[in-house]
Amino acid sequence: MGEFSIFHWLIVLAVVLIFFGGRRIPEVMKGLGEGIRSFKEGMSGGVQTEAPPAQASAPSGLSAKPGHNQVTLNWNASAGASGYNVKRSSTSGGPYALIASTAATSYSDEGLASATYYYVVASVGSSGESVNSIEVGATPT
Repeated sequence: MGEFSIFHWLIVLAVVLIFFGGRRIPEVMKGLGEGIRSFKEGMSGGVQTEAPPAQASAPSGLSAKPGHNQVTLNWNASAGASGYNVKRSSTSGGPYALIASTAATSYSDEGLASATYYYVVASVGSSGESVNSIEVGATPT
């Protein structure tokens, strides 16, 4: 009375197998173990509370000036950026291909055919690459 017999435990096991299936039990147990571990770390103060480094902001003020078989790009420096990735596409909206990485806030894309090209620039910092800047387009002469 008040105790579970082996028969009761077999019924509980059968119900668990019906609801979760044999393949889901290891996943459930893994999640339970991770939850307990996380709880213990939180209670012992072992959780890292230091904020990750801030990601560099996207460059602003991107402009494109067409020239003879070239397009010259200029943009404003971004706080936290150690460099910039310049990307180009032949279609507005991308996809963009990386054409250069530079520490400067300008770039000349040379040797271009007479077509319209679309550019974006992303800042690169200690926490990785920022989102892309606004898109600009230009057609070399």
